[in-house]
Amino acid sequence: MMIMTGKKVIISGTGSYVPDQVVTNDELEKCAPTNKAWIESVLGIKERRRMARGECTSDMAAKAAVKALEMAEMKAEDIDLIIVGTITPDRMVPSLATIVQRKIAAPKAAAFDLNAACAGFVFSLICAQQFLKNDYFQNALVIGADAMSVMTDYKDRTCAYYGDGAGAVVLKNAKSQNGILSTYFASDGQSKDMVTTFGGNAEYPPSYEVLDRRWHYLRMAGKEVGITASEVIPHAIRRAMEEAAITVDDIAYLVPHQPNLSLLKKCASVLNIPEEKVVITLDRYANASSANIPLALDKINREGKLKEGDKIVMATIGAGWTWGSAVIQWGQ
Repeated sequence: MMIMTGKKVIISGTGSYVPDQVVTNDELEKCAPTNKAWIESVLGIKERRRMARGECTSDMAAKAAVKALEMAEMKAEDIDLIIVGTITPDRMVPSLATIVQRKIAAPKAAAFDLNAACAGFVFSLICAQQFLKNDYFQNALVIGADAMSVMTDYKDRTCAYYGDGAGAVVLKNAKSQNGILSTYFASDGQSKDMVTTFGGNAEYPPSYEVLDRRWHYLRMAGKEVGITASEVIPHAIRRAMEEAAITVDDIAYLVPHQPNLSLLKKCASVLNIPEEKVVITLDRYANASSANIPLALDKINREGKLKEGDKIVMATIGAGWTWGSAVIQWGQ
């Protein structure tokens, strides 16, 4: 397919940040009903990161944002829009995006959060793209950041899945053959109890009962999540590929959500995508929710693996259900 040069929304910089503290599987064996062998063989997770005491989600997001801005050779004060995909903001009010805005000194930007669970970054990317395509703004900072440790029950076996981290991209309008070629996102609110925190908000406000029942921690129906993800992720990838008019052979890298290694291998097999094209970060960072995709993208970018014209497919699924995908042709 010949792609004509015209106005496109391109990624001009990437950045990421993870905390220094490493939580090993050996440590989790001591506090939860899980075991290292299962975590590593089935989930593919060897370790994850956890914020230090006094560190906040906004700290991670701001550090990732600064790195992305540096790569894009942009100043924070020139940013028009900041969208943060997150389910673990510092506070319920104000938004995490406005706190990040203050920390990086970007007074010109409009800033808001977007909660689409693990799909938050892709939803935020698509949202920002629309503002730029319509010339409402000329650039945007899109961040995926989550501190999953604050909602993880370390007495429950699901603690093995989650870690903390942040990733960011700078989007710009540009006259280019590269950029975002296609996007797709959707949701289905019929499964609100599959991945959720029951307590701590309007349905079950903070109380001693909520604490006693540990309802303030994340709960996940693992089997149901796996079944749904194995169907939805390939569907989302196909939709974005069809819109971009590309085939599996055109894909340089699949940059997916990072739920577990077995699931990603299954999805790649269904689509006939070679495993070496699937970018994996979960072995070191586990599932960092909204941060997964920008973390993985920044990894291969800084390793020099991305070449001009490479086609990258992003795909994700989150609680709700929410899911989405995008095809990006790399380059300025």
